[in-house]
Amino acid sequence: MTQFTRRQAGGAMLGLGGLLAPRGAAAQAGDFPSRPVRVIVPYGAGGATDTMCRIFCQRLGALTGQSFPVENRPGGNAAIGGEAVLRAPKDGYTLYFAAGGAFLATPRMQAMTYDPVRDFTGISIVGTNGMMLAVARDFPARNLAEFVAYARANPGRLNCATSSFGTSSHLAPVMLTVHAGIEMTMVPYPGVPQAITDLMGGRVQLHFGSAADILPQAQAGNLRVLAVSSEQRVKQLPDVPTVAELFPGATYIAWNAFFAATGTPRPVIDLLSRHIQAIAKEAETARRLDELAIEPDGGTPEQVQAMLAKESPEYERLLRASNLLRQG
Repeated sequence: MTQFTRRQAGGAMLGLGGLLAPRGAAAQAGDFPSRPVRVIVPYGAGGATDTMCRIFCQRLGALTGQSFPVENRPGGNAAIGGEAVLRAPKDGYTLYFAAGGAFLATPRMQAMTYDPVRDFTGISIVGTNGMMLAVARDFPARNLAEFVAYARANPGRLNCATSSFGTSSHLAPVMLTVHAGIEMTMVPYPGVPQAITDLMGGRVQLHFGSAADILPQAQAGNLRVLAVSSEQRVKQLPDVPTVAELFPGATYIAWNAFFAATGTPRPVIDLLSRHIQAIAKEAETARRLDELAIEPDGGTPEQVQAMLAKESPEYERLLRASNLLRQG
């Protein structure tokens, strides 16, 4: 079964690190950064990816003495933001912060003007998290089993709010439909806040969101969480089961990383990666991410590329099983 887990790709794949690192990797990055570094997020403001990016960019600014302003460029299922990065000079002053789906799902579902895996180079994965299946407080199902029974009795009548196609909020419910044998209509929104508002208002019936987006409303009693897509239950909601407890193997772990356009000088990528790895190890970073049920990572560039290679066939299987692969 398709199983999305966040593990460092082991053995031979991580061995690529020695091959990918050029002999000049120890060279200095000169005076980089000598001016602000723009970071483009291909999703709307206010979601978990945006929040995570801002946490790290704030610390990157403090460590380097230059600002790292975040620019939200939603649209095109992350393609608009990616295109903006690739139009900029390949000098490290325009970075891309996105989830794995932008590289492994979007190009399999739609034609694109670029190849994300080829045209971007990973810098560091900063954090991982499961997704929470949330419904309005008056939704008739009180647990995951009842939700699945309701969906089977009402095929195609459930509307699932997503931030855009190819994102974790889209792929996590797709994973559930494949494993549970249910149908639902995906409704894309320009940003997570709008999706949450419509979910609470009953205009859509469910949303798979990050803890950063779901927990505050769940704790306020505005939403109910029926399950989480992670391998284990989250400590913030210990009574909420995982999807895999009902459907073994049905897990989806989201991850977000910094990327640069391929061709960016390797010393610049290595410098940025070292800073991000250090930030991920800071106690304050861990505390802030823990509040969002996000596990800090801080991997190397080679580990980002290894993760893309490892998960590529898994995304292929999931999208094929759900008839989402584009033709041609």
